[in-house]
Amino acid sequence: MRIADIVSALIGMTLSAAAYLYTFTFKRFKNVPVGPEVFPRWLAVCLFACCVVLLVKSLKNKNDKSEAPAISPMDKNIQRMLIGLGIVVISALLWNVTGFLITTPFSLFLFMWLLGKRDVKFMIITSVAATAIIFCAFRFILGIEMPMGFLDMLNF
Repeated sequence: MRIADIVSALIGMTLSAAAYLYTFTFKRFKNVPVGPEVFPRWLAVCLFACCVVLLVKSLKNKNDKSEAPAISPMDKNIQRMLIGLGIVVISALLWNVTGFLITTPFSLFLFMWLLGKRDVKFMIITSVAATAIIFCAFRFILGIEMPMGFLDMLNF
């Protein structure tokens, strides 16, 4: 497990450093105090710090000879994780076409279903309300435009 932790920490540090550097390519907006680069930078720094902790812990613990657990696509949790990843990828691909206001409620609904919620009325209300709150927060408080897709012609 020690070798797997070291390799995972190094990969995570590399990815977080690349993500941090990539944020410098984001478009800068005038009169916007919190730009689109702030949150990804914060996440990249946190990921890097967690990977450093994992690396130091793994290097200090030289007696750990246990093997890393096998990951099987037949495991129900791995299947749920892969389905969740598929939801994220499909949502990202549809975001510019259908827009935030259409894509996000469906994505949230599917995630709630994936996590075991079955109260459809609650799921619909929650996904629509969360989408509206997020949209209003970004649009009116932070001043950040969300992709509108084909709703762009409505001039929100």
